[in-house]
Amino acid sequence: MATVEAAVAAAGGAVLLYLALICRLSQHDETDGIEEEEEEEETWPELPPANWMEVGAIAARTLMLACGETVMKWPIGDIAFGIKRQMRIQGNLQHEYTGENCVQLKGREALSLLTQLLRDFELCFYFSKKPFPDFLKFGNYDRDEHVLMHEPKARLMKPSFTLLRCPTAKSFLLIIRGATTATDRLTAASGAEVPFHHMVLREGKIVNLVLGHAHCGMLTAARWICQLAVPCLHEIVGKFPEYKLKIMGHSMGAGIAAILTLMLREREEFSSCTCISFAPAACMTWELAEAGKEFITSLVNKDDVVPSFCKVSTAKIRSEVMASSRRNNIRQNMQPSKLFDCLNLHLNNIKSHFASISISKPDYSLVHCNGSSLAEPLIRPTINGSDSPKSNGIIINGCSTHACSSYTSPPTQEVINPQKNQEKTEPQKTDSQQTEPEKTEAENRPDLTSGAQRQFYPPGRIFHMVVLENQEEENENKDTFGIYETHRGLYGKMRLAPNMVEHHYMPSYIDTLEVLIEKVGKDCTSNDLIDL
Repeated sequence: MATVEAAVAAAGGAVLLYLALICRLSQHDETDGIEEEEEEEETWPELPPANWMEVGAIAARTLMLACGETVMKWPIGDIAFGIKRQMRIQGNLQHEYTGENCVQLKGREALSLLTQLLRDFELCFYFSKKPFPDFLKFGNYDRDEHVLMHEPKARLMKPSFTLLRCPTAKSFLLIIRGATTATDRLTAASGAEVPFHHMVLREGKIVNLVLGHAHCGMLTAARWICQLAVPCLHEIVGKFPEYKLKIMGHSMGAGIAAILTLMLREREEFSSCTCISFAPAACMTWELAEAGKEFITSLVNKDDVVPSFCKVSTAKIRSEVMASSRRNNIRQNMQPSKLFDCLNLHLNNIKSHFASISISKPDYSLVHCNGSSLAEPLIRPTINGSDSPKSNGIIINGCSTHACSSYTSPPTQEVINPQKNQEKTEPQKTDSQQTEPEKTEAENRPDLTSGAQRQFYPPGRIFHMVVLENQEEENENKDTFGIYETHRGLYGKMRLAPNMVEHHYMPSYIDTLEVLIEKVGKDCTSNDLIDL
């Protein structure tokens, strides 16, 4: 009797398992592509890793992402010859930052801005490159009186930062260190696109909601700093109500500072905080970057490649390099071609093995930090058969003004050819009907036809220090600098240059700022003498 009951129970369990699998497979068949991209986004963390197992999982996935976007897509011949040849073909492209949509800064206003930027940058330099006591000595800060917080050790998605009170400037300074250690570089390399939204406040009321995506590693680091710094800021703001909050950083630290500023400005008590980002990484989509123009100032130095470096811009420059006909001729005619063919063969074998590797990923929950941005997207693409209200092809979900307590990855948008839809809905415009502003906007706005990869841009209002072309023969051996307020669309493309990495370093920024201050100061003095 017991045997019969056991057999019946086993048969019933098998039937239930079969039905569950059938239902599961049918759901996968209906939305197979959508669910695959959802799973890919869900793997990226909302919190920094809490133990060594999570650190290993995130580090392995980050290395896989970085390797897949670089070595696995670039043939050895392109890396060895194509990039260098592309630099020679295109030449110096700094003149593009002085075009029609760029405005040169001159006079006392430019001198005041450059002087303040140099002072702030030197603080970032001493905090990033010097011991902490030297930083305090340079800024005339006392550890007990002025230092509110200090996180000296950087870990994965937990950068080093300090929060201090500056009595001379009547402000609280939050300085975030850039990528100087191996863990910092892993944080910068985790460049997956994750949803991030910003609420715009006016007089304590929400007047706008900006939807977009941001750099995963920098967004996670900004949430972590927000968790630690907000309680301390709440306590100290009551004692010094006249002080303003300023957040600064260089490179990766600049991207984290910009995202953190967007988060903190969603709180009424921090709605006046500002951000100075030096050599900012391309860390957010167009709409989010434009939303910070009033309170985020970004500074770029000459051929610095980091503000335009992201997956989409890398894919564009790779296509340009591979399109070079000279590259193919070099690879065919050079003597050691067998060596490169052998290396490419081994790389192809490694690629095939990577496809079968699966890494166990821990389950992460959302950081629930008061004042942090909404993590769950408030819009999602329409799905056939949905009864939700529609607006311009999207479904608007209900939301509250506080951070959501759980994270749900959005359904990715179906890739649609916008040219075909335009032909069906609107008559095609001729060249004479298309105005010049429309052309400029089409060139500068990001390409949203693909939901898998999104173009990232540097945040806020962008100032670019440029080497001008010398028109006088006596100054041919000297570089003449100028500072321009540039258009964001210029940073959707990588411009290769021999010094594109060197110009990203902090000493190069300091040298350029000092030369610019000297030049603008002389111009102001000469103009004053002319007026007299």
